[in-house]
Amino acid sequence: MSRLLRDRLLVSLAPGAIALARATRGLRPRIVSKRVIDCDPAFGAEPWQGAAEALAKAIEPLRDERVDVTVVLSNHFARYAVVPFDTAIAGPDEELALARFHFTKIYGERARNWDVRMGNGRHGAPRLASAVDAALIQAVRACFPGNSKARLASVQPYLMSAFNLSRGTMTKEDTWLLLVEPQRTCLALIAGGAWATVQTANGEFASPEDWALLLDRQQLRTEAASASRTVLVHAPGSRKTVSLEARGWNFLGLTPLPLDGFLPLEDMSLAMALTAR
Repeated sequence: MSRLLRDRLLVSLAPGAIALARATRGLRPRIVSKRVIDCDPAFGAEPWQGAAEALAKAIEPLRDERVDVTVVLSNHFARYAVVPFDTAIAGPDEELALARFHFTKIYGERARNWDVRMGNGRHGAPRLASAVDAALIQAVRACFPGNSKARLASVQPYLMSAFNLSRGTMTKEDTWLLLVEPQRTCLALIAGGAWATVQTANGEFASPEDWALLLDRQQLRTEAASASRTVLVHAPGSRKTVSLEARGWNFLGLTPLPLDGFLPLEDMSLAMALTAR
């Protein structure tokens, strides 16, 4: 492998822990170091401040290292909205203003302090928008000052990184995507190749039976009802997501891209970070 290639540092931020996996580039990338750091979700006024503080301390000794850093943000720190296509919208600025309007309508004035991004999508289809506290984005960027050799390449909400990972698994049929974290779940329906609905919920959803009940409820109340019973699941805390059925739902586990040095049963705490591509 050429020494000119910069390593990748894949990081996940969640309320209770951050995880870091350093991987080489090249034809056979491998993990060369991995670390999980517990953090205090009660630190500071915002639930992300403990994770941001832990990231700053973890990155400090790496600032002289030639690494490109991708940060995946837990769904505890992100909000989502499916923005319908509007023929009256002209250009990216108006699209972003429309997305911000949707978040303000749902969450009120606090959404004005959020960093809003629009996902890619085909013309005429609904688009997924994400929103993260702008102060969190600033805190992550502050870990990489201008004189740092470590470079921040990307900050991605967990749903977006998991969706990108799942694209090779999705068929042309409608597909549900379920992400399960401690005390947080995110459920999305991709119908006809476009985002149909996204919902997040607090609470523990530890077992496939819990997932099936969640899907039953969501399918009843969503306007974008689908006959699909296929669910792609990313649940790092569960060992039961390879392929199984519960209450008529077919759950298929999402796995990270192959990396030498990743041990699925031992390195589950790295799984969110490794959804980054």
